Amino acid sequence: MTSVALPRAVAARITVRGLATTQRVVAAVGAVIAAAIVADVLIAQGYTEQIPLVIAPFLAIGLLALVLLWRPGAVTAVLFIAGGAVCSVAVPVIALAVDPVFDDPGPYLLNRVATAVCLVGAVSGRALSGVVWSIAAYIVAQLSVVLGLALAGSAVGLGAGPFIVFMISLVAYLTLGLAQRQASRQLEPLASAADDVLGADRRRLLEQRAASLVHDTVLADLAVIARSPGPLSPRARSVLEDHLAVAAAATVAEPSAPSTAGSALGDALLELAHEYQWSGVRVDVSGAELLSDEVPAATRHAVVGAARAALDNVVKHAGTDRAELVTGIRDGALTVLIVDDGHGFAATEVGDDRLGLRMSVEQRIVQVGGTVRLWSGPDGTTVMMTVPTSGAGS
Repeated sequence: MTSVALPRAVAARITVRGLATTQRVVAAVGAVIAAAIVADVLIAQGYTEQIPLVIAPFLAIGLLALVLLWRPGAVTAVLFIAGGAVCSVAVPVIALAVDPVFDDPGPYLLNRVATAVCLVGAVSGRALSGVVWSIAAYIVAQLSVVLGLALAGSAVGLGAGPFIVFMISLVAYLTLGLAQRQASRQLEPLASAADDVLGADRRRLLEQRAASLVHDTVLADLAVIARSPGPLSPRARSVLEDHLAVAAAATVAEPSAPSTAGSALGDALLELAHEYQWSGVRVDVSGAELLSDEVPAATRHAVVGAARAALDNVVKHAGTDRAELVTGIRDGALTVLIVDDGHGFAATEVGDDRLGLRMSVEQRIVQVGGTVRLWSGPDGTTVMMTVPTSGAGS
């Protein structure tokens, strides 16, 4: 049976977050390196005592980058940009007050903080977030450099550092966004082809059922009639009447609802996701259409109820407009994941009296012999429910 694979949307968000994490690491390390270079320049110019004052803005933006790396989100991103703007203004004002010729080689050292600000990165798993935040950070960074140089009375130019970093970030996020969009478009024909193959398989199965019905009843009855020299015996008449009843009650039409509990579970999960279209949270489903193993009715009801409760928590508490529902069966176990990219929560602080998690999710799954695992943090929350596909709940 199918295994639970990483959904495409989740993988794309991980890629975006990985890029953002790399940017923040570069910002923090770059700030420390710039501080070391500035200290070296000041030592060479004989301003050793003023080193702590001059390098303070560089170390401050490095610290803000670490805070954003530790707790990524809109609030820390705004703090990073705003704090970076203040530090960017302070650098030329302080440095030129200590050493009037500090800008002699050019603006390289004066715009290092502004360059770090441009590395704010995406605050969610979407490439568009990276584009928007990069543009905002670049505008603020350039304005802060202009203001700082003006206050310091320097005629040196802005320098290309912030612009180069901004363009690299912008191109990277735009490329990721376009790649995700193109991949979605390319997969549409594959999904349609898969539907056609499944439809052909269903039609072939219906044809086999029809042939079996004709062979087992109609043809057999015609053979009995052909071999009867006179009126049918009561026994033969009884058999024919039984066959007529079977033929009248039977159908070879494709059922409107799946005939197995496993397929019913897939349909129930798809219908559950559809119910949330008016809640403000879009629920993307992966793997439900592939469920075909038999799942006990009690297990099915427990899984759907627990999934509904988990999605209710996303709507009420996650602060996001999108969630993933991923499901699959492997080695006799059904796994359902509810994934969101909201602001998360401290899972260890959830009390036993929190009915939404303890009763509506955990208890439902435990009662059918399953387990629930939960991961939550600033990047979102994942609820993983695992239940056996046979035995419990039957």
